[in-house]
Amino acid sequence: MKESTMNTIGFQQLDCVTGGTEEQCKELRAFIKKHDPSYKIYNNFDIMHWIERKSGIKFDSLSLCNTFYPNEFRLAGGRSISQAELMEMLSERFPD
Repeated sequence: MKESTMNTIGFQQLDCVTGGTEEQCKELRAFIKKHDPSYKIYNNFDIMHWIERKSGIKFDSLSLCNTFYPNEFRLAGGRSISQAELMEMLSERFPD
């Protein structure tokens, strides 16, 4: 009998199920706390607001800590970037 692909899960989906996006949000929180220790983060909107206000990175849309999909960042102008690319952009703006 042929195995159905409908019952398989991809690595990206598995990463989300096991907390990949929460780990990414923790990475963003840690970066913000390192560079702006007095900034209060109560929810994911606080993360987004800090990035836009302090780094100058403008978003068209983003999805933080979504349970089913990785963090998605669409910059103003339509370019989509990954978590790694966002972290690289932040590191360029806030060198250690």
